[in-house]
Amino acid sequence: MSDDRQPAVAEITREAHARCLALGGGALEAVEVLRVELEKNPSLGRRAQSAVEGMKIYTTRVEGTDVRPALTVTYVYDAPPPEPGLIRIALVSPVRLAGGAGF
Repeated sequence: MSDDRQPAVAEITREAHARCLALGGGALEAVEVLRVELEKNPSLGRRAQSAVEGMKIYTTRVEGTDVRPALTVTYVYDAPPPEPGLIRIALVSPVRLAGGAGF
């Protein structure tokens, strides 16, 4: 049986794009790789609580490199019928280390 579903469409919001550029170290490229992966697997990551009923919010982590800290990426998966829907990468931030220290 073939899967004729169209893949989801994922985008990086202007705010997330600007944050990636500010972080530097290849953050935008890493988030772009994640964006492509999310089009294939929209529910990648951990589901977060939402104050809006039915809104699907996920967070996932992108591992760091020698020039870029690990990143926490938050995205909204809007998938009203018919799915697959739209994914908006909305927030990109460096992962904080225990004790409050950050990169």
